[in-house]
Amino acid sequence: MTAEMGYRTMTKYRIKYSVVLMARAVSRILYLFLPVKKDRILFCSFNGMQYTCNPKYIFESLYRRFGQQYEYVWVLNDREKLPMAFRDTVKVVKYRSVRYVYHWMRSGAHINNMGFEPALPKRKKQLYINTWHGGGAYKCVSFDVKMYSKGCKWYCNRIRQLTKGTTDCFLSSSKRFTDVTSEDFRIAENRFVPTGMPRNDRFFSSDPTKTHMLKKQICERHHIDPDNLLVLYAPTFRSYGANLRNPNSDACCPCIENAFETAFGKKVTFLYRRHISRHDTATQPRREHPDIVDLTHYPDMQDLLEIADVLITDYSSSIWDFALTGKPGFLYMPDLAEYQSDRGFYTPLDKWPFPYTESIDGLCRLIASYNTRENDDRIQAHLNLLVSYERGHAADRVIDIIMRHTR
Repeated sequence: MTAEMGYRTMTKYRIKYSVVLMARAVSRILYLFLPVKKDRILFCSFNGMQYTCNPKYIFESLYRRFGQQYEYVWVLNDREKLPMAFRDTVKVVKYRSVRYVYHWMRSGAHINNMGFEPALPKRKKQLYINTWHGGGAYKCVSFDVKMYSKGCKWYCNRIRQLTKGTTDCFLSSSKRFTDVTSEDFRIAENRFVPTGMPRNDRFFSSDPTKTHMLKKQICERHHIDPDNLLVLYAPTFRSYGANLRNPNSDACCPCIENAFETAFGKKVTFLYRRHISRHDTATQPRREHPDIVDLTHYPDMQDLLEIADVLITDYSSSIWDFALTGKPGFLYMPDLAEYQSDRGFYTPLDKWPFPYTESIDGLCRLIASYNTRENDDRIQAHLNLLVSYERGHAADRVIDIIMRHTR
């Protein structure tokens, strides 16, 4: 980056920070006329892009237990993503719209998997719960990321000072997650709640009949033979911001297919899922390939983790979720050196729950040498190392926190 580009970048972030300060000042004036409604709860997942992840599972558990005793607001840029069952009773607002700001100011509780608006200061009667969107401790995130520019780091540091103490509860999947995230986000450890991820509760109370029905529904909808070995390939994103990109489906290739068929004795169907983003640059699988089904826009990743027989990923936190199922997983990292240089890792690679490789040939060898006992031992050692908090009751524990605040 040239000196001129660096100056422009720093100026951009200084302007952005000034706008945040002005918005906070205006918000405090508006607060005088907009009282908080303690029984109104606002849910937001990936800045309104999806109805999914931990906020979804907390919302549905809360709705099952209390129905319309609470007032619910979902932040969704596409109203059609809210299930039909809730459309008559749940308000929907677009991210950063006027209605979004209004409900943000007045909601008694905020459930968010990304973080909270720095331009809208928290009010004393509001409860902020950050569910985050990944378990375990794998790729570095937030302030720990090495590739951020000087201007970006300056801005992040100012915002963190500005919003210090905002988060009331930060859900944690493991002790290791608490250790690294509290330091990275500059949030006190006593704000972290050892609940596990609400989206993972389902893996502790799995009903074989329901799983079979879910698999049947997905397979019928996408013309998949349910007797095939379902291999989910779900790589995470690269870079960040406007430069965010996705890798292609190169792991869904004939030699990998043959390796699985030889090792597991079943015909293979690849379920390919890119990371959801506004800047998706990945090439979709060829339409004429019958054994690759693109499920990038399937609404809930946890459904796919439940029906998949095998997971192939790289640095994604789906590693953590899938490890809880006990099923086989493999890590394909063709850009390991670059990724490690850009981001870095919280946990040494040889301690992750699944074996890794940097090449297609290496992946074939890992598949050929798969051993169930070794897989089980490796997963358990990983969960023990990170000190897992997953017990299958995360949503209930979050609801208890909400009830204590609102009642």
